Amino acid sequence: MKFHYLLVDDLVGKEEFERRVEEKVAESGDLLDERTAAMLVVKDLGRAHIRIRDLAEAPSLACFFAKVLSVEEPREFERPDGTTGLVANVMVGDETGRARLTLWDEKAGGVREIEAGDVLEILGRPKGGGKVPDVTAVALQEASCEITCEETGPAALPEPGGDLEVRIIAVENPRTFTRRDGSQGEMVEAVIGSEDGVFRLVAWVPAVLLGVEAGENVVIRGAVPRESEQGIEYSLGETASVLPSDREIVLPFETVADVEEGGSYSLAGAVVRVQPSRSFTTRSGRQSSVRNLVVADETGEIPVVVWGEKAEEYLAPGDQIEIYNATARRGRYGDLELHLSWGSALIVLAEEEQEVEVVGTIIATEQGTCIDTGDACYLLAEPLPVGYEVRAEGTLYRGVITLHHVEATLPDRNDLQCRLDRFS
Repeated sequence: MKFHYLLVDDLVGKEEFERRVEEKVAESGDLLDERTAAMLVVKDLGRAHIRIRDLAEAPSLACFFAKVLSVEEPREFERPDGTTGLVANVMVGDETGRARLTLWDEKAGGVREIEAGDVLEILGRPKGGGKVPDVTAVALQEASCEITCEETGPAALPEPGGDLEVRIIAVENPRTFTRRDGSQGEMVEAVIGSEDGVFRLVAWVPAVLLGVEAGENVVIRGAVPRESEQGIEYSLGETASVLPSDREIVLPFETVADVEEGGSYSLAGAVVRVQPSRSFTTRSGRQSSVRNLVVADETGEIPVVVWGEKAEEYLAPGDQIEIYNATARRGRYGDLELHLSWGSALIVLAEEEQEVEVVGTIIATEQGTCIDTGDACYLLAEPLPVGYEVRAEGTLYRGVITLHHVEATLPDRNDLQCRLDRFS
């Protein structure tokens, strides 16, 4: 009964729901079992089971029946904060299509009790549309109904080696890794996207991505897909190749208002507030960084947490940015946040440089040495002695002034008095 109550807990209290279920059982002369009666109560309240094809338009929580097509072994992974998690994927289907279930931690540990051919009643949170929608499993239970699927094979992933026509969103610097035999290797990570979504790409032979730059549209041949905790990702080996493409690729964007817990999102907006990056040590002993900021678009604001090397990138209020493949989760105080880590990208959109002349006081801030004009505060590309009043000429770009000429000035008494009046 608790399983079905989750579908309507925003409409009725638990005691009222149980009372209605008992009434349904009594009205049937005890011909209905508790599960069937609970389903009827849910239907009476305007909530009902849906088909897989309707998951893209489903609310934040959906219930559906599906047959298990394939089950993957649980995998451990390291979260950005250094803790270890467990994830498993189950491909399911019905007469209308297929969906990929993602089970986390304790639920992933119980996936070995699920077998291909089982029919499940699934309560989950859809994470988006596409040919194969992703669903984060909230609860599962066996069902006695029969389901016929058009595809009963484990076609959970795209065919290995197929062509990918995508846009290169971001390319990271090469980094070393240790193979299982103890030898050292080098790899390059990238983020790619198409109309079908945004994906992580790993080139185990860096030369494959040599000369490829962010913003280019390409055809990738020989990519091997696999499941990860963030969905599908692709690997490139020695036989892979990357060729230019002339096709225009439009990447899908969501808005802040679309963000729901458990989903992966790409959106564009402006930096409203930004905090300095902070260093920390993961449980595995690695040094890493994290930064908090707030991003806004026309539908609202949302906190964003940036992990790893991305946290070291300079950001300033007013920056126009694009975020790709960020995961939505609850923060410390229960608010929704977007987290950027592996497989995510943060792009700062270019803006025009401006030649400026400003007069102000050199001050020290958490971000660095700044010129405070009284109306604005500009970060200096190179520090100056704190406390001096200066007249400066330089190039302003994203809130940072690169100085061409600077001279000390005497304080203006009227200006000083005006500043003091603001605090009186």
